[in-house]
Amino acid sequence: MEVIEGLMTQSAQLREAAYLSDQSYDRQIRENVASLRHVVSTKSLGAFASNDSLLDHFDPVADSLVYLFLLRAQIQAFQEQSREKVPAALLPPGNLWSRVVSYLRTFDPVPVRYAGQEWRQLIELVAQAAQVVSKHILAVRMVRDAMLRLDPSCAVFTSTHLLFVRLCLRARAYTYALPVLDKYVCHFPTSTSHPASKSSVLPCAAHDSSLSFITETSGISAKLTYKDYLQYFLCGGMVYMALKQWSKAARFLGIVISMPTVGPISMIMVEAYKKWILVSLLEKGKLSSPSNLISPNVVKVYHSLAKPYVNLAHSFQRGDLKHLEAEVDAARDIWCTDNNMGLVSQVLGAYSKHTVLGIKQTFAALTVKELADQASPVRMSDEATESVIASLIMSGAVKATLVQHSSQNSSTMLRFSEAHSLTQLSDESKTQTCLAWERQSLGTLMGHLDEISHHMELSDEFVDGMQKGQVWSNTGDVNPGIGEDTALEIDEDLMGEVS
Repeated sequence: MEVIEGLMTQSAQLREAAYLSDQSYDRQIRENVASLRHVVSTKSLGAFASNDSLLDHFDPVADSLVYLFLLRAQIQAFQEQSREKVPAALLPPGNLWSRVVSYLRTFDPVPVRYAGQEWRQLIELVAQAAQVVSKHILAVRMVRDAMLRLDPSCAVFTSTHLLFVRLCLRARAYTYALPVLDKYVCHFPTSTSHPASKSSVLPCAAHDSSLSFITETSGISAKLTYKDYLQYFLCGGMVYMALKQWSKAARFLGIVISMPTVGPISMIMVEAYKKWILVSLLEKGKLSSPSNLISPNVVKVYHSLAKPYVNLAHSFQRGDLKHLEAEVDAARDIWCTDNNMGLVSQVLGAYSKHTVLGIKQTFAALTVKELADQASPVRMSDEATESVIASLIMSGAVKATLVQHSSQNSSTMLRFSEAHSLTQLSDESKTQTCLAWERQSLGTLMGHLDEISHHMELSDEFVDGMQKGQVWSNTGDVNPGIGEDTALEIDEDLMGEVS
């Protein structure tokens, strides 16, 4: 019981320190973290670690730091008792699971910045517990809310980003992923920071960006590799594809396929390229041009490894439905092996839509029968064709009207038209909303670019200072204010791949 009283005293001291200076608070919280880690590592809690009433002495909000360590101590005690990585006590809807749910939704993010490793391990255990009971959806919202609570911007890429998007895919909880996926990833955890002032070194201080406290040593993220980054954007693109948000899916997949590489491209990039081709057809009805960041040699490799997909795109663009269907049938095993059969089926279904949109550029009106003739050999009756057109009109994909004649022998007329006033007002409202969102996103990106320039010592103030202190000499002397170790080096092989 003395240990519990000691923890309560520490927590009370930390609450009092919150009203003092950042330096005092930082000093107190670091002492608390060191003490708590010692308590957990030496098992000073003893039998109390598995006592259900242990956490009743603390508040998950006011005592966030102590509560987090006690949760980890309890889980560790149950792990040792059951000899299981995910003990039964942690599985939903158990009492310990309920406490974890409550904590992740209400914890104070500032002190948790000092216990990033423990916070991340708790998140990972939550995901594993949901997987054990085959209910990934139970962990999706918890992980998302915890991420946004610790870092509302989600601008620094962490291992939790990838864990979260995988959970969303497995749970098919696609809309739950949007609050994280829609935010721009601008940074990786840094090994060191270059703060503007001494006070901003402290994790507890107010920061313009989470890059200042999410570092390689913070423990908030596990060690990252470039494959983690690729997998995040590939999985994110798959989420957008499931929601039929083709433009965002294309952007995510484009990030993957344009990843600079000095060696062979990875199979993750090839998989993303295959999906990118299909998404291009669904979004624009044609194969988009690859980004200029991708070297011609890499594009050739992509084409050779994704030849059936390229052939499918060419058949789609030529407007030859018979050839398109033949390409689909010929490579059916490939689509299934790549888990892209669903996308290919949607591409085949989108043929009518893009055909109608193409005809709209030439004709103001034509009969359904004439439309069927124009759309290459469509093997459908007039009634079936009319039904397809009606569905495209109702979905908003095509702005037109169908006019039926009183005579049953006359074919229905399709008239392309501009949207009526109500639809125009609706479109204008959507455009204004999109512009406002883009303006906000651009402002966020510009802020992160300024921060990157500062961390890379490329800011205007730094460059001006360098120019003022630069000493030009024919003898090749180095400016003593710079030093040889600070010279910028560029990997020529890497730059060659992105030229």
